[in-house]
Amino acid sequence: MTSGARSPGRSSGAWLVIVAAAVAAAAAGLAPPPGAEGTEAATTSTFAALASAAIVALSTFPLVARRSVRGRALSIALAGTALLLGLIAFSVGGYTQRACTATYAGKAVVIGTDLTTLGLTYSRANPELSSEELLFDSAGVADRVWTRESIRRCRVVLGSTYFLWIPFLVVCVLAAAKAIPALTLSVAAPRVPALSSVTAPAGAAAPVRYDVFVSYRHGEQDSAFATQLLAALEASGYVVAIDERDFPANASFLQEMERCIRESRFTVAVISSRYLESGNCAEEAIICKVLDMGDRQRRLIPMVIEPVSMPVWLYGIVGVDCTRPDPLVDPFDKLKATLGAPLSQMASEA
Repeated sequence: MTSGARSPGRSSGAWLVIVAAAVAAAAAGLAPPPGAEGTEAATTSTFAALASAAIVALSTFPLVARRSVRGRALSIALAGTALLLGLIAFSVGGYTQRACTATYAGKAVVIGTDLTTLGLTYSRANPELSSEELLFDSAGVADRVWTRESIRRCRVVLGSTYFLWIPFLVVCVLAAAKAIPALTLSVAAPRVPALSSVTAPAGAAAPVRYDVFVSYRHGEQDSAFATQLLAALEASGYVVAIDERDFPANASFLQEMERCIRESRFTVAVISSRYLESGNCAEEAIICKVLDMGDRQRRLIPMVIEPVSMPVWLYGIVGVDCTRPDPLVDPFDKLKATLGAPLSQMASEA
């Protein structure tokens, strides 16, 4: 793998750290539970941040860099479990706040669930009084009416449940997003020869160094798509060549393009109206020079990112249509199935 290629595990791990940190910040910024003040509120917020980050990290770690059917099934199960736990946490938190807090002088005060001897006697004598009225009659001193142990339990439950819906919601969303490709039809990967039989095309002396060369027209939309495609392919273990990164600064653009096409197993052309503009046919000329029609049908993969009329030099090549709003097969899955296993994987299996 080239020095510019990123490890899928490292890339996914970095995203996991970023998401966990974002969730921790969100939990820390959530208003503390009623009755928490000063140092207690700060401690509660710190606990919420650390616990949220830990829940997200531990729950989603098994999904990092996994795209297998088994991994998708795990994603679906995790999404459902996280959703259920989030609903339970939200319900428990809401119930605890109603049962364990009362308002005194416009301020929330944590009360308990078990009455003291004095509180029990007073409550029996005045059965019509609510928790807030009992707190008012005790001049706002909760432990005159409720036991200190039950007040402590309420504080613990309040502090450990009010924020839990946040990390569980995030885990549910992440797991569901991971499972989405499972809803499309899978494409059978073609048989790919062993690495020892992967050689440069006829007439080229250079060995194959890349899985994919990405050919695209420079410009906002096309460049953005090419950058996203590069990141997705490298995250899946493919070695990718792209002009902006892999062409030496002092080299001829056309010569470097020809070199990368010869040294790549496949060339992916990002097809748009801009790519096919009249007068801008350097890519067409180089591709046609290196790949005859037979080679083009085997090694050229057009990725169509907007509706266009395909030119003659692309006739007979199916390509990957990225313009459909609801494709039968996910375009990236179709591309990976066409590419087959990355060079690094074939080398390890050889």
